[in-house]
Amino acid sequence: MKKYKASILTALLLAAITTWGQAQQKALTDTSFMQVYCACSYDQIDGFFDKGRTPARTTLDLPTLVYAYPDKKAMIIDTIAPFTNVTLLKEGIDTSLNIQWIEAAYGFSQNGVYKENTGYIIDTLLSIGNVKGNTSAGGLDLILGRSPLLDKDFKQPRFRLHAVSRANNSNHSKLLKVQSYDLNIGAVDYYNHFYLTSVYNNALQQMPNLLRLYWHHGESCPESEGHVFIFAGNGKMSELISASTTGEAGFYEFTKVYIPLKFNNGKVLLVENGDSEHMFNTWDATLKTIPYPKDCNIPITELIVSVEESGEEKTDAQGNSVIDKNGSAVMSITHKIIRYYRWNGSQLKEVKKIVIKQGN
Repeated sequence: MKKYKASILTALLLAAITTWGQAQQKALTDTSFMQVYCACSYDQIDGFFDKGRTPARTTLDLPTLVYAYPDKKAMIIDTIAPFTNVTLLKEGIDTSLNIQWIEAAYGFSQNGVYKENTGYIIDTLLSIGNVKGNTSAGGLDLILGRSPLLDKDFKQPRFRLHAVSRANNSNHSKLLKVQSYDLNIGAVDYYNHFYLTSVYNNALQQMPNLLRLYWHHGESCPESEGHVFIFAGNGKMSELISASTTGEAGFYEFTKVYIPLKFNNGKVLLVENGDSEHMFNTWDATLKTIPYPKDCNIPITELIVSVEESGEEKTDAQGNSVIDKNGSAVMSITHKIIRYYRWNGSQLKEVKKIVIKQGN
């Protein structure tokens, strides 16, 4: 009996010490740098665009440690399995160690009982974005994260795309298959805004999952942005084509990609960057589409068009900028090429090139 009482006292004492230790650590841990995560926001932070459009993320391909507080010396309160869904609550950077922390909520099933928990996770251990994929059986998540191949100087930015097949069980947690593919999304040194989304209602034949990775670079002038289009289906993934835009006072250059989208009325349109959400140009009340080029001899359901163009300000004999009636500088096209690509269900191939003006 005395031994039993001693065991109880020992357990209570350990619990009290643990609680006291956590309270002391909480008092000493500075969490003032953690701010509420603002998703679906195009507000600017420090002059640049905020990241992300949704608080829904997942862990990546390794077990993820969860800390009691945003401090690597804090108690580890949990370990989350790979590709577990989490919801971002707060974010912040510990400037003393240059670590970005996320406070996240996550759920798990234990002995058939679903539980919710919260804790702090290092940002690089979470996905950048998730997309629900189309599949004939079970559930498919397409999950983008940083690749281990990403070098510290961002000279070759790489991101890893995971195709995660899940069982159709009650909490969708059982993994059936995981495929991974490393993306190199172009020669831009730094991204301060990026997200992954589906190209909804794309009309390309045998294209179950067409993804668009958007990036924005705005650390200095000129600002630039771009889109990488990724095919994910039939057991493989590949980068199809990319678009980009940059410019400042005096010059511009862009590559725009036009993807066929099918609308509810059955009509198929070639839409700039396959982005139906932003296909209306409010500046001049026009649609960001191009007419189907009938002379290309490619069915619209197999066609992708890219338009490369660059230009610079016109100047007069004295070297002064030519200004139009609206007070804007008149731009002169210095380079323009149109390319027609054909999608055969498994790969994209350039079949025609039209040079409007060769330059640069």
